[in-house]
Amino acid sequence: MRASKLRNRITIHKAVSTPSPMGGSSSTTWAAERVLWANFTPLSVKDVINAQAANSETRARCVLRYRTDITSKMRIEHRGQMYAIDGDPLPDDHSGLEYITLMLKSVS
Repeated sequence: MRASKLRNRITIHKAVSTPSPMGGSSSTTWAAERVLWANFTPLSVKDVINAQAANSETRARCVLRYRTDITSKMRIEHRGQMYAIDGDPLPDDHSGLEYITLMLKSVS
């Protein structure tokens, strides 16, 4: 994949727990960690129907340069919409060290 294909800006968010001032349960908020270039592609209607048949809520895919610091516990923001990462990042077909693909599902 050429660099020109990575034309969408995404923000990686990480969960941050803040303890309650009274010592109760902590609340989780999402803090922006970094902004990256990626190729963000919403799935076609056919792909969404196939994903639903397989009991998956996947709605989009995001390809970005290889990184080891992105996990399925993080979220992606694209154009104001938040997405949860559905499963582990998938390596590219060639060397496995050039790009990763993230399967995303919408969250409210």
